[in-house]
Amino acid sequence: MLRIGLTGGIAAGKSAVATELGRLGAVVIDADLLARAVVEPGMPGFDEVVRTFGTDVLGPDGALDRPALGRLVFGDSAARETLNRIIHPRVRAEAARLIDDSPADAVVVEDIPLLVETHQAARFHLVLVVDAPDEVRITRMIERRGMDREDAEQRIAVQAPRAERRAAADAVLVNDGSLAELLTSTRALWDVRIVPFAANVLHGRPAGTRPPAAPEPHGADDPAGLAGTHGLARRVAAKLTAALPAGVAVEPGPGSDVVVAEVLVRPGCGEDLPAVSAALAAAGFPRTEVPRGSDAGVHRSGTDTVVHRSADPALDVTVTVLPVDAGLLPEES
Repeated sequence: MLRIGLTGGIAAGKSAVATELGRLGAVVIDADLLARAVVEPGMPGFDEVVRTFGTDVLGPDGALDRPALGRLVFGDSAARETLNRIIHPRVRAEAARLIDDSPADAVVVEDIPLLVETHQAARFHLVLVVDAPDEVRITRMIERRGMDREDAEQRIAVQAPRAERRAAADAVLVNDGSLAELLTSTRALWDVRIVPFAANVLHGRPAGTRPPAAPEPHGADDPAGLAGTHGLARRVAAKLTAALPAGVAVEPGPGSDVVVAEVLVRPGCGEDLPAVSAALAAAGFPRTEVPRGSDAGVHRSGTDTVVHRSADPALDVTVTVLPVDAGLLPEES
């Protein structure tokens, strides 16, 4: 199963991408819809919201008056955090149930508006960010949603900045043009990257060939969605840290760029190395019997050293599992 975290700022076009990915065959889990469901009357989340914020957040029908609740928390960060602590764990639990019910070969897309703000990026094989300049998004909110400029600017201000979302992105879809262009980019990303990535994860195999050099920074021309991403080794290290037992050290290697990175994994004494290897494979880095060639930064000694490679066809990532008793030898000249 390939798990994708989909996010984007308000009016960036995330919902259009989610709909298209669902049409292409993905299982789409909409966090906004789940957030509504977990606070419907009769649900434990509903009772907790009313206990916390009072009956003023109820409408005449006895259900939550969502606009009233929104006004209450919009300008109050402490109240917003309190509401998030009520809703988000329940949303994640329901999402986990839906994921468990999905087939093993599924591409599961979790549509999460606050993915970056809630620090969830590391739990996905791929984080997909739909991005558009702030001024473009403001114009859309004014023209399509009837907002005034001040309201639109405030909505953007309470979300993560674009740079913060892009720093978490494994793929970026740039939506500064037409809807047709955005959907074309979405289909290209699906065909070129997502479908083969999912097949590689399912079959436990690394991607077959080294990817091309990083494209120029404009997402519409980049079917792999790599334009605008950065910090590959950092992102990979975060994913592996989240996937591996607490006693395993993960160290980003030198020389990372948009598509190439090396990461060193050091299991602690007594760690089950086959279990570590299995966890790496599940995180999207299957074991390979063919290590990288002469461009590797170091040669590693020790018969227990294991090499993993990315299943993502757009990336060239090497993960070396180096037990504590293995050493590093200088690169041969």
